[in-house]
Amino acid sequence: MLEAAGEIFALQGFHAASMDAIAQAAGISKPMLYNYFGSKEGLYLAYIQHSGRALLRGLREAASPDASAGERLRAGILAFLTYVEDHRSGWAVLHREAAAQGGSLAAEVADLRERIAGLLTDLLEDAALAHAFVGAGESLASWWLAHPDQPKQQIEELLMQIAHLSTSPAH
Repeated sequence: MLEAAGEIFALQGFHAASMDAIAQAAGISKPMLYNYFGSKEGLYLAYIQHSGRALLRGLREAASPDASAGERLRAGILAFLTYVEDHRSGWAVLHREAAAQGGSLAAEVADLRERIAGLLTDLLEDAALAHAFVGAGESLASWWLAHPDQPKQQIEELLMQIAHLSTSPAH
């Protein structure tokens, strides 16, 4: 149900997506969707939470906690880019659509960003830099999806360069 909903929300946006279309794509009845989620907003929020958990799990499991900060950062970047590549609908909803909705939906995405920035703060040792890096990563990932000719490794290396320049002492 959630995957079907994510596809419809990503393609049509929250307001244009209909519970009828989502139910049909999921192969269930519309009353079943309402039974599980209560409303379209409830379904949307459940999809955001589902997608956010998948992204966070991938980031946390990307590297051994014993690896160096640089190795963990590189592995996390690769996990993030792989998530974006493999879950285009999830990314579209998390990054573009949810931020435009406001209310509890935007709060859920803001909480996800905060948790990702928290993981990065441990690696970059600066909370402001971690938040800036999250924004740069989101922006670059969206650009990358619009430019599929760019290899994932090149995008990964760009983010590593940004992190290196940001943490290097000024000359």
